[in-house]
Amino acid sequence: MSFRRMPLIVAAALLLCLSLGIAPSHASPAQTRVLIIPGQYVGTAPFSLMAQNLASRGYPTTVLDLKGFEPRSDARAIAAAVDRERAAHPGAKIALVGHSIGGMSARWYLKELGGTDKVATYVAIGAPQYGSSAACTQNVGRDVCPGSAFLTAINKGDDAPGPTEYFSIRSAREYATGDLDGGQCRVWPISANESLPAMGYEHTFEPFDARVWDAVVASLHGRCAGRFVVDADNSLSYQKSLLPGAPGYRKLK
Repeated sequence: MSFRRMPLIVAAALLLCLSLGIAPSHASPAQTRVLIIPGQYVGTAPFSLMAQNLASRGYPTTVLDLKGFEPRSDARAIAAAVDRERAAHPGAKIALVGHSIGGMSARWYLKELGGTDKVATYVAIGAPQYGSSAACTQNVGRDVCPGSAFLTAINKGDDAPGPTEYFSIRSAREYATGDLDGGQCRVWPISANESLPAMGYEHTFEPFDARVWDAVVASLHGRCAGRFVVDADNSLSYQKSLLPGAPGYRKLK
């Protein structure tokens, strides 16, 4: 799905989520502080419900106001935010939860800016780890176009370095697997929301889905609600990451 279409359905998704009346589960000790990195264009508002839910379950959460236009620049902002959290809360663990291109910016910080020594948990939601063809036709965020210098650098060698624990969450109708080589927990895909057409909209709905919130909390607990996989370095590719329904899937497969 094109990132440009995201803002068009955010309001509808928010109203749908509010109508669900979801109650938080039992709280856990507030030992991990969460930074949410939004996807492209959407801003902080669509992540407010997720942030509130995580906080109610024992994970104080801040949503970073990043636009997802330039992942390297956003990675530097993430670095500054992590340092602020660590300074304000000595001894606390830090978790990064990135949606879509936000997951890419967070991973650049971890791999290229030394963030693995400071971040305990990385949770990517619907992140196109090996690229999205939608980015190739945009004026911003083209670093996520398959074959870009950004993707070549970030996917060279071990995708999941350091002591950080890596988790991947996605809906069943995502266009890309979100797989990384190295050690990664691949959470079982969130089943389709039948109220949404099979047109890629669930990518945008992911931050509003309570089942995604539950998967995030499980990850923050250190529990792999799926399977832990260790793929050999440099064994993955854009072509291998595509799922049925993705633009160009048949041609590339």
